[in-house]
Amino acid sequence: MASTVNLRVLRLPLSHCFSRCISVVGGELMAQVRVGVGCFVVRRAGDAMQFLVGRRAGQLSPGQWGLPGGHLEFGETWEACAMREVHEECGIQIPSPRHVATTNDILGNGRHYVTLLMAARLDGHPRVRLMEPDKCTAWAWITWAELRARRAVFRDACAEHSPHDAELLPRQAADLGPVYTPLSTVAQMYGDEPPSWLASATTK
Repeated sequence: MASTVNLRVLRLPLSHCFSRCISVVGGELMAQVRVGVGCFVVRRAGDAMQFLVGRRAGQLSPGQWGLPGGHLEFGETWEACAMREVHEECGIQIPSPRHVATTNDILGNGRHYVTLLMAARLDGHPRVRLMEPDKCTAWAWITWAELRARRAVFRDACAEHSPHDAELLPRQAADLGPVYTPLSTVAQMYGDEPPSWLASATTK
């Protein structure tokens, strides 16, 4: 006797299905590799190059510091994804970024991500905002040396414009605490010497 399979309709937006990379086979959910995009949003502050990190909220790695970014949507270019995510999360427009690194990480709980890391350099000091407080509770500027040392002077990117926009961060050096895996991986890849693309984070 032939076996039968109960087919169920998943009433989800098409973009949701692709970004979550979930298949239903034989009535079971099959985990697949997900593609994420993270962006180093870089600015010069004196002699130092700083980049933007956010304290994550939600279900995936809450409390960890990571880059602005998100899932690559179906049909979307890497550059367009980075620009969209930075605008959605931080409220700022960035120039078209360049690809600088790729990580392949197992995050636990059956989550496997390939993350495309992009970089874009800002001119001036645009207003950074907490656009999605349910996903990120603070934005701060840090340096590569601080990332490697896991200790930073948190330069509150939102409070630079309005102290009421964000949860206040420590004014003096404090432990960075847990770092989102893709960012931790790329820090290990390059070591203590800041990567050359951090100082020239623009498209060719």
